[in-house]
Amino acid sequence: MRVSRTPLRVRSTLNLTSATLVVTLCGAMLSPVPARGVEPPAIEPARFESLSGGEFSTGSAPPQPPSGIAVEPVKPQVAAFPFQNLSDAERPIAAATLERVAGTDGKLVAHIVRPSVPSFGMVGVTWDQAEAVGEITAQVRSLDRSGWSEWAVLYAPDDEGPSSSEEPDARAGTHPGWVGASTGFEVALFSTNGVAPRNIEVNIIDPGVSPADWQTKATTSAAGDQPAPDAGPRAGTFPGLPPVITREEWGADESLGDECFAPKLGSTFKMVFVHHTAGSNDYEEYESAAVVRGVLAYHVVSRGWCDIGYNFLVDRYGNVFEGRSGGLRLPVRGAHSGEYNVNTTGISAMGNFDQTRPRRPMRRAMVRLIAWRLGTAYHGGFGRIAVEGDKFGRISGHRDAMLTACPGRYIYDWLPTLRERVRTRLGDFVSPIEAKWRRAGGNESRLGTVRIGEQGKDGGHVTAFADGRMYASAKGVFPFYRGPILSRYKRSGEVEGRLGYPLSGMFPAGNRTGNVAQFRGGRIYWSPATRSQLLVRSPVLKRYLSEEGPKGLLGFPTTGVVRTSTGQRAGFQHGTITFDESTRRTKVRLS
Repeated sequence: MRVSRTPLRVRSTLNLTSATLVVTLCGAMLSPVPARGVEPPAIEPARFESLSGGEFSTGSAPPQPPSGIAVEPVKPQVAAFPFQNLSDAERPIAAATLERVAGTDGKLVAHIVRPSVPSFGMVGVTWDQAEAVGEITAQVRSLDRSGWSEWAVLYAPDDEGPSSSEEPDARAGTHPGWVGASTGFEVALFSTNGVAPRNIEVNIIDPGVSPADWQTKATTSAAGDQPAPDAGPRAGTFPGLPPVITREEWGADESLGDECFAPKLGSTFKMVFVHHTAGSNDYEEYESAAVVRGVLAYHVVSRGWCDIGYNFLVDRYGNVFEGRSGGLRLPVRGAHSGEYNVNTTGISAMGNFDQTRPRRPMRRAMVRLIAWRLGTAYHGGFGRIAVEGDKFGRISGHRDAMLTACPGRYIYDWLPTLRERVRTRLGDFVSPIEAKWRRAGGNESRLGTVRIGEQGKDGGHVTAFADGRMYASAKGVFPFYRGPILSRYKRSGEVEGRLGYPLSGMFPAGNRTGNVAQFRGGRIYWSPATRSQLLVRSPVLKRYLSEEGPKGLLGFPTTGVVRTSTGQRAGFQHGTITFDESTRRTKVRLS
């Protein structure tokens, strides 16, 4: 959270009643309390430095870098400052001298001041997991060359992140707060039952600087998702993937963390949980990538999670950031809603939306992102679905699953409008793939549930299901079920490989002793004796078909079409076919 440096920069007044009633707020709340009249010690101006040597001074942005800069991973610097619990005798003395901030509940149990530390931009507080500890809040302020910031409150929800079975050794903690470039901090910790947690640490993070931070526009666009005119009815309403800033583009340090617990992927996609990071609302666009890097470092290094918790993050400028690794289109298991992480997607709005309303660019980006996520999995913006035995709306807030104020009152109040906007964006879109799948029984069909949502590829569309795939192009809509022919097709590059789109589904061949599938660029044959073999469009394949294919004397192919010194050759159960490039002749040899 970027904290105001003077009272004049406070943008809004908190609804303190709602803030104190729900203590598991999903993040940090700025509190409009005047700064203490304490002169900061003389220190060098704060610097924000990356490991690669780039830096900028507090309050000013570096010059724009030239375009085309290669994106390199940015390794964040994380420092932990342990501090001791206050004794019973020390607590009243410390409490008497500390300016208490509204929204902090319980008794003061720990306090630390560090006016001179390495430069940092994000702060959070962590401690050992313990059931006896009450609800924890922390009040935090930071120091830069202009003085001490106002106090802010960091809340510690116990229900966000991985489930206890996923990360049993993870540390409890507050949400991280973005403070901008700072060189000092003061933290006070409060507990509702007066019991202090053990092994408390203040974690400060310098997320580093990348020249690419000033090129925040995504290069991963929806271009590939735009359907060809022949892809089916009402194709113009297809919900394409909006531009996304990938992990590589925002400088994720992939050396952080470890292997996430299984299952890393769900079996399908059911719904969206909307969150907010509850940090600063006044970050600049060039800072957004640094904020995301800071959240990654805090989740992984400070909290002990395997990766960043959210699947996507959306900043106030409408930029969408890829969150947890594993694939934009796959049902990646995040760590955002406790026991409800499997088969759901966590999308977090970057900011504190108990304080302010989401800006229009953010709202539009969230509509596009969620419409894509739901629409390509053949879900609408409305309706309810069971997740781990409980029912949720297709678009739900974090507070619908747990006792928390997340995603903030302003975004939560906007969710009905969000659902309606998603429905409007999807319009009357009905994919030819969806229509055929539903006629076959939908989730109960042989293909099963959607695993990877529909996407446009090379002039047609593809949807991956639990037990197969379906392809749509100008030549028709064809299902392929899990098995050797589909596996061979995928190994060849699928629609983007040399075979291209199917011209048929799988059908019996060779007097029903095997199967075949036709494609623009060839055929795939399978039989129990020969396994799957790919014959590309060629003079060899043309001659094989003229010999009645697997029903003829040659039987099923035992090899693909291979190059020889004189041309091409393919082997079959009962012979070979060769092609001589110099004479342009094919020859059949029976064995």
